[in-house]
Amino acid sequence: MRISTITAPLKRSARSMVALLLAACSGITQSEASFQKYGAVNFIGKRASATQGRAAATVVFFESLSLQVPNSSAQQSDQCVFAPVDTVQQVARGDRQAGTTVGITIGGATRQLPYSSTDLRYATAANEPIVYNVGDVAQVSVPGDGNNFPALAGSVKLAEPIELGPVAIPAAGAGLAVNWNGTNDPTAAVILQIKYANPATASFANEQVYCALKDDGNVLVPSGLLTQFLASSAPRRSLTLVRWRTNLVGTTAGNLHLTSSIDTTFVFP
Repeated sequence: MRISTITAPLKRSARSMVALLLAACSGITQSEASFQKYGAVNFIGKRASATQGRAAATVVFFESLSLQVPNSSAQQSDQCVFAPVDTVQQVARGDRQAGTTVGITIGGATRQLPYSSTDLRYATAANEPIVYNVGDVAQVSVPGDGNNFPALAGSVKLAEPIELGPVAIPAAGAGLAVNWNGTNDPTAAVILQIKYANPATASFANEQVYCALKDDGNVLVPSGLLTQFLASSAPRRSLTLVRWRTNLVGTTAGNLHLTSSIDTTFVFP
């Protein structure tokens, strides 16, 4: 694959997509005439087996001005950039309710997520993930709540477990070959994060090579991006792959943005 440079807005993991959405929330000085209503549905998956995942789900509703939402279908080329490692915990919060519960149907089974007035969101309980199989689609039903938010429905295909192939530290001057079980699905994309300490004496991984990739199963990270990674040492070097998929549905009354992601991490010895 050919690598090019990505732009700054793509420097975050798929796991902080909801936080990116909320960062654009409206302020009291903005013109209400331009406000748009958004719902953000986020499925964060972990591998259960090669054919099954377990996902935590969060749903938030808010108003925003001129919001640009992440789109996995638009990320169908390979691009890399240096970036700091974001260690800030992102918590998804909305500013409104859109019904007593939000329904999520997967594989014929429906889960109702209750609204928390404390957290300002709908979410699965910490010990009650949604179990899904490869190929499953999550159907989300929002009942709506008067002028707060309209009734809407949308779906997203859930991200399949991502399986990393053998990884070896390259020799100086060579690129880093990374292989995974690519889907070749044009609605999916992959994020690659190669984290390391810079300078090498740093006590934790504070920098990364961040790549936005097509989900076709292989990439060769150029040697020119690996100098500081090679200078770092275990256990401060790791590689994370995130498969993510999005869908956006909406009307003039409101929009529903759905994101599904799943990851795997390899720590270099």
